[in-house]
Order: sequence, then structure tokens, then C-alpha cells
Amino acid sequence: MKNIIFALALTVSTAAFAQEDIKVSADRGKMVYLQTCMACHQLTGQGIPGAFPPLSKTDYVTGDARRFVAIVLKGISGVMTVDGKVYATGMPQPELTFPILKDDKNIADVTNYVRTNFGNEIKEAVTPEFVAEVRKEFAGRTTQWTEAELLAFPAKGAAPAK
Repeated sequence: MKNIIFALALTVSTAAFAQEDIKVSADRGKMVYLQTCMACHQLTGQGIPGAFPPLSKTDYVTGDARRFVAIVLKGISGVMTVDGKVYATGMPQPELTFPILKDDKNIADVTNYVRTNFGNEIKEAVTPEFVAEVRKEFAGRTTQWTEAELLAFPAKGAAPAK
């Protein structure tokens, strides 16, 4: 019985620690967002109609964290549709445009900021280690993602598109 109570207390404590981690990371990520994302996606995360999509409650942000990190690493080429609206401006490869995004911690922080703000309520933190795994997985990719590729994003372990 003592072991069960200890395990339960440890689980609750670990969950509380993870929750604090995402909050601290997201707080740091706000500054990264203001430096790298705000010009296009705006202070509110609502984007610019017809040009830059919103970051609020979209599957690209709140869905697969691996796909979202891959977008932050490689950018998007061409037109895409978000919530039934077309956005004509792609996203340049962020780490080429913003050297601050060469650091996995900064990418983890900014993704945690976006995934916990603008009406998004993701509770699982993106870690620098997770970003490093995604970066390694798609290291050979030299081009931005297309909408079609993002909609059919490969499962982990599948051969990545180049």
C-alpha cells in the first residue's frame, strides 16, 4: 500500500514538474516569438489574412508536435489552406532567416509558447532533446515543406522526403 501511495505521489509530482517546465519554457519562448514569428503571425497569433496563417487552434500547431517542429526547422513553400482559408505566402526556412533558431532550446521554447498561447492549450512540453531528434531526422532535407507533404506527414521512422 505504501508503494502505491508513493508511486501515485511521484506521478502527481512528476506531472506538476512537467507542467511547470512547459510554463517556464513558454515564458522564455515569448521573447523568441517576438523576435522571429511576430512580424508575420502578429502579436495575437492571428496572422495576416491571405498572407500568413493564424497559429490559433490549428492542427498544424496543436496536432503532431513532430510536424510542428519540422515546420519551424524547414519552413513552408507555396500556398496553404488553414481553417478553410487560403494563405499565399510561404515561410522561409526559419533557421536560415533567424540564427536564434539554430539552438534547439530556442525552438523548444518558441513551440511551447505557441502551443500554450493564442487559445491553444497543449500540456505536453516540446523539449530541446525532441527538437534535436526531429532536426536529425530531417537533416538531409534541403527544401521547405509543401502543404501536400504536411498533410501527409510521414510517420516517425518512415523515409523522410528530401
